[in-house]
Amino acid sequence: MKRPLLILLAVIISNLHVLSFHIVGGEMELVHIDGYRYNLNLIQYFDRAQTSNPGPDFSVLVYIFRNSDNTLIRTETLTLTTEEAVLYTNPECAIGSLATSRVFYSAEITLEPEIFNEPEGYYISWERCCRNTSISNIVNPGGQGMTYTLEFPPVFKDGKQFINSSPQLFPPLSDYACVNQTYYTDFAGTDADGDSIAYSLQLPYNSSSQVALPIPQPKPFLELIYANGTDINNIIPGNPALGITSSGFLTVNPTFTGLYVFSVLVEEFRNKEKIGELRRDFQMLVLDGCDPPTPPNAEVRLPGETEFYNEIDIINYSAAEEKCFEYLVVDNAGENVTLKAEGVNFDEEVSDIFEFSSGPINASGDTLRVEVCISDCPYLASEPYIIDLIASDNACPLPQRDTVRMIFNVEAPPNTKPFYDSPSSATTLVRSQPEGVSVALDELLIGKDNDLDSLRFFFYAEDYDPVAYGMSLDTVLDTKGEKRVNFNWNTSCQNFPFGDRNTFDLGIVLEDYDTCSFDSGDTLFYELEVVLPPNTSPQLDGPEALYNRQIKSSLNFDVSTTDADNDPITLSAFGNGFNLSNVGISFVGGLENGVIESPFAWELSCANLNITQTTSYSIFFVTEDQDFCEETNADTLEVVVNVVVPANNKPEFEIDDFYSLNINEEFVLDVIANDGDNSDLLTLDLLSVNSAPPSEGFSFERSTGSGRVSSTLTWTPECALLGENYATESYTVDFLVFDDNCPNIESQSISVTFEVSELAVDYGQFVPPNAFTPNGDGHNDTYTLSNLTDQIYNLPPDNCADQFQSIIIFDRTGSKIFQSSSREFVWTGNGADAGTYYFQIDYLNTDYKGTITLVR
Repeated sequence: MKRPLLILLAVIISNLHVLSFHIVGGEMELVHIDGYRYNLNLIQYFDRAQTSNPGPDFSVLVYIFRNSDNTLIRTETLTLTTEEAVLYTNPECAIGSLATSRVFYSAEITLEPEIFNEPEGYYISWERCCRNTSISNIVNPGGQGMTYTLEFPPVFKDGKQFINSSPQLFPPLSDYACVNQTYYTDFAGTDADGDSIAYSLQLPYNSSSQVALPIPQPKPFLELIYANGTDINNIIPGNPALGITSSGFLTVNPTFTGLYVFSVLVEEFRNKEKIGELRRDFQMLVLDGCDPPTPPNAEVRLPGETEFYNEIDIINYSAAEEKCFEYLVVDNAGENVTLKAEGVNFDEEVSDIFEFSSGPINASGDTLRVEVCISDCPYLASEPYIIDLIASDNACPLPQRDTVRMIFNVEAPPNTKPFYDSPSSATTLVRSQPEGVSVALDELLIGKDNDLDSLRFFFYAEDYDPVAYGMSLDTVLDTKGEKRVNFNWNTSCQNFPFGDRNTFDLGIVLEDYDTCSFDSGDTLFYELEVVLPPNTSPQLDGPEALYNRQIKSSLNFDVSTTDADNDPITLSAFGNGFNLSNVGISFVGGLENGVIESPFAWELSCANLNITQTTSYSIFFVTEDQDFCEETNADTLEVVVNVVVPANNKPEFEIDDFYSLNINEEFVLDVIANDGDNSDLLTLDLLSVNSAPPSEGFSFERSTGSGRVSSTLTWTPECALLGENYATESYTVDFLVFDDNCPNIESQSISVTFEVSELAVDYGQFVPPNAFTPNGDGHNDTYTLSNLTDQIYNLPPDNCADQFQSIIIFDRTGSKIFQSSSREFVWTGNGADAGTYYFQIDYLNTDYKGTITLVR
């Protein structure tokens, strides 16, 4: 065995620092279970060589989008189920620094037909950041992430269920590549539905951000940015560069060491129409220092020939000739050589044509000689067929191979076709049978073969199973060269689903068991019909085909269905691309005999609808009867509801944008706004909390109103709001009004400037009263200097420069008989005799003195 130079590899790998991040590739799968249930799987290829890497996540969250408009449908959580090692092609080539495991996440999900029915299909995505920092072919690999995607078709299409599973790919091998050595692997997978699969190289997708787990974003996806001259045609530089065939065979002969990332696009086709795709991301490690491989050399020598076989020649064998020849392999002494045969233009397994499948080259290095004998029966009946004879050794990192391609034209052993003796297969037989009978059609079907080969009859039907519809072939006579059967048919609806299908194109094939089992026979064709009992279809009634309704209105109508046969009938409804209850629709439907009536109710509110996405909704009402034969007799009615969004007028303010205020004087303003639509609910408030001025005397409350809204602003400015030396200052207050006219809510704001000034006071205009009469007659009974009718009798107001401090009243002797620091003081004169008294009124900067006469 050729092993790599491990000492040199250890040095190379320590310098590369490869696989510093734990996820090195992966893909997604969607596998049908039954009905509308699926397994959704995400597969990661996980670096297990670096023990410092964290373990796999316990779960992953994937997002499902709609292809037509990239709308998010929903999310699904997949949980970790298994983790297993990915094997080397040759385990003896393993190196400790390259070990990969396959991590499998899965969840069972339901794809409801009323949601997943859009012809353009859907896609699933999952994102992760970031990639291995040692990747050679992208810019800033530590800052570029990965997006896994899978596209799938609708589950309900053309009026019926559309079943599909995505292709399932074989796990990649945990191999490395070597400089100037051919690397190859089969990336192809299988498709459970028999769909065609095409493979191509693509640039991998980046993640949408550099956070560890970005929220998956809809299309378009970002591609990685390639570096160092690499691109889609040169992802891994080589001679040749990395490439893949349409059938999934990947090859490269790399010219430089490094760690390379690439993506394989897997497209799925049915009836030549693309129905889905997925991508597999993977990394490839390219090393240097591997032993130069010596591939085996394989040749073929035909009996009686001295020269080796020329691969363009066609070998012709008659039916009677022996079909054996010599296969010779030369390789290094001690190499173990494995032999394999593959059909090129046919699908049958042919490896058993070798005398043995593997063996070593002996110590003397002699040629390995193997006898090869091909079958007497040709693999293709009417044309040459091609076989590749492949010799592989056990070199590292991958086996080296040599292939001899041989072309054969083999004469088949003679055989005459069997034939129908009765009835004749020359014309198509037409048969109609009433429902409920069990009969033998045409009594006996008689087949014969002149070679006296054994015979068999079997059904041929393209899109149904005849046995599932009561048909059987029951043997009456079976001898060499002749076989007789009865073609029996049970047409009972109680046993078979003739309600689903009652006409059948059927072939009954007669075939012989000849030596080579070639398709050789005669076919009897029938056109069959089961005549079902009369049945009328149920009829839907009630709603109109089109409704136009304004947003914030309601839609109500009754849906009824009747069946003239009084069969049990069902009534149901579903939305085209949406769930009825999710948009606020109430509809029950049901199952009754003969008649069903069910109310439909829909509140077209902004909370229920996403008007920015669509304003048109299609709703399908379906009724079907359950007659004796369960015949599909359905009536369907489509109702289209267009949601009308009327134009919305902006609300307007009814206030000015400038007002003047004085310190210590209360200012009152009714802030008013109205709406041209009259019916909208308006909300009035400050634009933000920072809109209020820095004043304890400021007050304004949020308010609402229909069509018109107001709220009162009150403000008694403080001196602290003035500038230096009590200079006038301006303050801007921002008000906001908005309506509730969803989905197009309108708003308006206004900036109002308030100019705050010092209060101008004429202290010379103050004339205090000089007498009062406390005699209890209710007139002038107390002495006060506030709230008097004549303004000149009231104390001058305070401003920022001068404020009231106190009043003191003295008698003639100078004794203090009354004192107060309140502007609202009241002197009753209690205990004072009639006469003249003296007062002193003090402000910060102004004083008043005078006399008061107390008259009793």
